[in-house]
Amino acid sequence: MTFALASSPAYGADCLVRQVGGRAEWEQLSRRLPMPHLVQAWAYGEAKAAEGWGVERLVFEQGGRPLAICQVQVRRILGLTVAARIERGPQFMAARPTDAEGRAVYAALRRRWRFGRRGVLCLAPGLVESQSHREWLRAEGFRTRGVAGWCSAILDLTLGEATLRRQLAASWRNQLNTAERSGLGFELSMTPRAVDWILERHAEKAREKGFVGPSVSFLRALQRQAPENFFVARALRDGVPLAGMVVLRFGRSAECFIGWHEDEAAPVKADHFVLWNAALAMGRLGCERFDLGGYPPASEGRGRFKPDMRGSEYHLMEEWTAF
Repeated sequence: MTFALASSPAYGADCLVRQVGGRAEWEQLSRRLPMPHLVQAWAYGEAKAAEGWGVERLVFEQGGRPLAICQVQVRRILGLTVAARIERGPQFMAARPTDAEGRAVYAALRRRWRFGRRGVLCLAPGLVESQSHREWLRAEGFRTRGVAGWCSAILDLTLGEATLRRQLAASWRNQLNTAERSGLGFELSMTPRAVDWILERHAEKAREKGFVGPSVSFLRALQRQAPENFFVARALRDGVPLAGMVVLRFGRSAECFIGWHEDEAAPVKADHFVLWNAALAMGRLGCERFDLGGYPPASEGRGRFKPDMRGSEYHLMEEWTAF
């Protein structure tokens, strides 16, 4: 289905929105993205669908040229759409979309959620923080929710191990050296046994710490949707896991999704060891980008664990809503 959405005369031609034809088209468009995000990957949407969400995949086009793509999670009650959520989207095809392109896409998006036809839209934009980007949303009637945006960093795996190691903060590199001298071993696995192990550790951590994160049922759905891209990385001492994480591959990118470590991991810096080796392993498998996963901005102390890998840090905008 295609929707013709008139854009403002200030920035020109119509913006058309249509549903994606299928997985092949979605993944072909995704491969062209300069900054793809895991939560906008096909398998992530299918895992959400397995959890009861509807999923819409949209392409925003102008003059036959795709400007952006967007995966929308939709909640329905008795067949009626009551709410929708977009995580780190829409994703723009251009690394730096113009004001005209950005406003055209958000005008088209706003039109779909106007007059209460599709319930409430909660939007965590796939845009880096900037006042000009905020103006795109404000101009189309979006309102801020007061919820902070996503912060993470990207390791450029094409630089190679030596360059990535030189980029590490001195303290991080020293801790990695400590881990390597301690005799730890690294394992990257896709076996059901390894998957069961990390999901059991994740469930235990959730119970003990009381944190809110991806549910085990969702993680299992995600693994079923992309078994060839769902990796369990572990740091082992004498065959016993001290730290582990789930790494998800999507296209030429990979992301650290969940992590776990034993109390005994700290003295031997097993968490440094497993994250470092997971990134290198993804590079050997053909990935070019490794997203370290979210962390609070302006982190201090233990919170410097990911920032001190000295990747290219990015901060996405706060959440917005539309009715």
